[in-house]
Amino acid sequence: MSDHNYNLAALQKACDDEDIAIDIEKDSFEDNLRYKRRWNLRVIGLPEKDDENIRESIIGILTRIIPMSVDQLRVTVDTVHRLGRKANPATSNNQSRAVMIQFGMRTVRDEVWKKSKDAKVCKDLHNSFKEDFSKEDRLARAKLWPLIQEARSRGQRAYLKEGHALIDNQRVDPE
Repeated sequence: MSDHNYNLAALQKACDDEDIAIDIEKDSFEDNLRYKRRWNLRVIGLPEKDDENIRESIIGILTRIIPMSVDQLRVTVDTVHRLGRKANPATSNNQSRAVMIQFGMRTVRDEVWKKSKDAKVCKDLHNSFKEDFSKEDRLARAKLWPLIQEARSRGQRAYLKEGHALIDNQRVDPE
C-alpha cells in the first residue's frame, strides 16, 4: 500500500506543479494582451452610415482633437474599424457600433486620450473615447470602482491598474 500512496503523492505533486505552470502562462498571456490593447482607443457614439469611410471620419475628428496634420495622422493611425456585426435595422435600437482605433505610436494615442475628454468636437458629436480593456478587466474594474471611490473619500491614494486596484500601495484583487 505504501508504494501506491507514494505514487499517488508523486502524481498529485506533478499535477500541482502543472497547475502552477499553467497559471503562470495564463498570467503571461493576459499581460501580453493588456500590453497590446494599450495602443487602442474605442470611440463610442459615432453614428453609422451605409457607405462610410470610417478611417477618414476618425482622422477628421482626431485633427480637431490634437494639433497634428492629416498626413501625420494617416501615418500614425494604424487601423480603424467598427466592432461587431452590423445590426439589423429592425432590431438595433438605433445604437451604432463602437469604433476601434489602433495607433502606431503610444505618445499620439495618449495625447488623444488625454485631450478627448475636454474636446469640443466630442461634445458636439456626442461621442467619447474609451480605453480598450478586455472583458475580464472591465468586469474587475466595475467591481473595484466602489472600493476606489470609498478609499479616495477617506483621503487614501487609490487607482485601478490592469485588473486590480492599488489602495495606498496595497494590491486589491476583485473577489
